[in-house]
Amino acid sequence: MKDSTQAAAPAVPVTNKSKPVKEKKVTRDLRMYHFKQKIPKFFYSLFRFFFIVCMAYVLLSPILIMLTRSLRTAQDMLNPSIVWIPSSFTFDNIIEAFKIMDYSNTLVFSGRVVLLSTLLTLISCSMAGYALARYHLKISNFCIAIAILTIIVPMQTYIIPFFFQFRFFNFLWIGDIYNYITGDLLSLNDTEFAYYLPAILGAGLRAGLFVVVFMQFFKGLPKELEDAARVDGCSEARTFVQVMLPNSGSVFLVVSIFSIVWYWNDYFFAQIMMKNKQMMSTKISMIKSLVRNLSSDGSWGDGFTETVWVFAGALLFILPPLILYIIVQRFFIQSIERTGIVG
Repeated sequence: MKDSTQAAAPAVPVTNKSKPVKEKKVTRDLRMYHFKQKIPKFFYSLFRFFFIVCMAYVLLSPILIMLTRSLRTAQDMLNPSIVWIPSSFTFDNIIEAFKIMDYSNTLVFSGRVVLLSTLLTLISCSMAGYALARYHLKISNFCIAIAILTIIVPMQTYIIPFFFQFRFFNFLWIGDIYNYITGDLLSLNDTEFAYYLPAILGAGLRAGLFVVVFMQFFKGLPKELEDAARVDGCSEARTFVQVMLPNSGSVFLVVSIFSIVWYWNDYFFAQIMMKNKQMMSTKISMIKSLVRNLSSDGSWGDGFTETVWVFAGALLFILPPLILYIIVQRFFIQSIERTGIVG
């Protein structure tokens, strides 16, 4: 028998062979988890990329078509193989459209009407929006409903009474006084007052929308600004001019851009109210008839000459608002975010 007092042999450490297997399994599971997480993100990024590309094509293709067709000759319009790139570039179409539209004089006249109408719209709509936002009168809800109604109801439904009201203008018997002095009827059609008078009264193009935008913006400003101004002895008018307006630059920029673009692009109102004095929007629609009237020997009026000139005129038409938007693009986007206008 072995001696019981003999020292026991040292225990041999047992290695855990399952531990590296478990670590590999955990690593593989983590990789699979991250891979599964990346799949939806990848398809979402892919979908977003194709969506943005498609939207960019839809938005930019008319401008690209307008640009390529305004820089080609009328003979290229007959060639079906020419789609985007003309066989020869020419600026003659733009020069001729510039002359036919009397572009410089029309631009000055239209720009003056648009800018003054926008300025008057800003004055009237900002005061109306501030009053509806801060003063809770019994007729406030009714006025808000009227402002919203002007957004919903199209101009085509009331343009006829609007036309006759300005054709035989007699507000506060001003027409009778004018008739008594001059012997003629007072007509505001074919005058710039057809734009200015509705704008100063808060009834210009899209004025109801602007009133609502100003109202929502002024509701978001803290009332402590007005309370502090009243404590300092400011009147209501001084509070609006010196306290509220300096804090409203963003909403004024947004409304200004929208108003300028809508006044510039308007064709229906300009065609009805300004027949003898042509706005830029009506000039562009008359290029074909102007070309045919200028054609004395029958060399023009073939259909293709008017087409390339119409595209050239359309390019000249969108140029001023496009330049304006490029200049104020950064400020416009920031103002949209601060104002709270969302699509």
